[in-house]
Amino acid sequence: MVVYPSMRRPRIKAEGEGFYHVVSRIGGKRFLIDETEKRILLGMIRGAAAFSGVEVYTYAVMSNHFHLLVRVPRKREVSDKELERRMIALYGPAKFAAVLKKWARWTRRHEESRVEDEKERLRKRMYDLSQFCKTFKEAYTQDYNRRHENTGTIWEGRFKSILLEGSYRAMTTVAGYIHLNPVRAAVVERPEDSTWTGYGAGCKGDALAQAGLMALVSRVFGAKDSTWEQARESCRSSMEGKLFSLVGANVLPKDAETEESRSSESLRTMLLHRSAGFLHGVALGGETFVKRVAKKMPPRVRERPASPFDRYAFFGLESAAGVREVS
Repeated sequence: MVVYPSMRRPRIKAEGEGFYHVVSRIGGKRFLIDETEKRILLGMIRGAAAFSGVEVYTYAVMSNHFHLLVRVPRKREVSDKELERRMIALYGPAKFAAVLKKWARWTRRHEESRVEDEKERLRKRMYDLSQFCKTFKEAYTQDYNRRHENTGTIWEGRFKSILLEGSYRAMTTVAGYIHLNPVRAAVVERPEDSTWTGYGAGCKGDALAQAGLMALVSRVFGAKDSTWEQARESCRSSMEGKLFSLVGANVLPKDAETEESRSSESLRTMLLHRSAGFLHGVALGGETFVKRVAKKMPPRVRERPASPFDRYAFFGLESAAGVREVS
């Protein structure tokens, strides 16, 4: 029996570069995110990503929750010029101009230290998963409340994040799970029909959605400048529980075809159902990766006993899917 502690589950982050599956829900079991709201929320996610230096590989925005597959790079120095570019992406030109006027006013008063302190606070919000999610979730709540004369947060607590091994097996499987969200919810019959997933939007010609998936495929296959056709085929293959290899990329195991013929249907069935390993996990990847992550968890918690949905034998994946109190 799984016993989840009343304390907050520890959020596991990578040291340096990290890959994450992020999920957050609207509170009160409400369905607030209609077509207009989806467009607004996605725009804020993209703006926060451009500011934070986070790379959004793909996404699914549903009427009561969202999924993101993101890469958080290792922290690096951000020049004043780049800081300004990122602020424009986050705030928009008008608000950015107002900030510059404020900084100019401080400078005239010989309060340059206040300007530098504010720049430093902005830089500290970059290359950090929590700050990235906080940025767009708070901005969306404020904007939603203003437009709908609402008060209080609209979100159900903090976001969930699952640390992923940066392998093609983990990344493409999670991407497939995300892209099948509208199919699981019976919103569309085919994943390419959805407007609000990275795959569906990419199939409809959304350049930013296509760029995210091309970056994902290039990353996991170690290839350069993957095409949209390659990214689309990789996504389609993952949703069908099949393996996909770029021409000339030697990344698939020798027995891949045998495994594929044996397990593709079972994996597709799994992807079409809600799974604890995708929704409530701590980490997802190969056995060695998961064990390494589990060792970083606080002594008071351990990974919970494995369930049938925690082991994805076909892709060689395992999930440290939740924590329990240690007796």
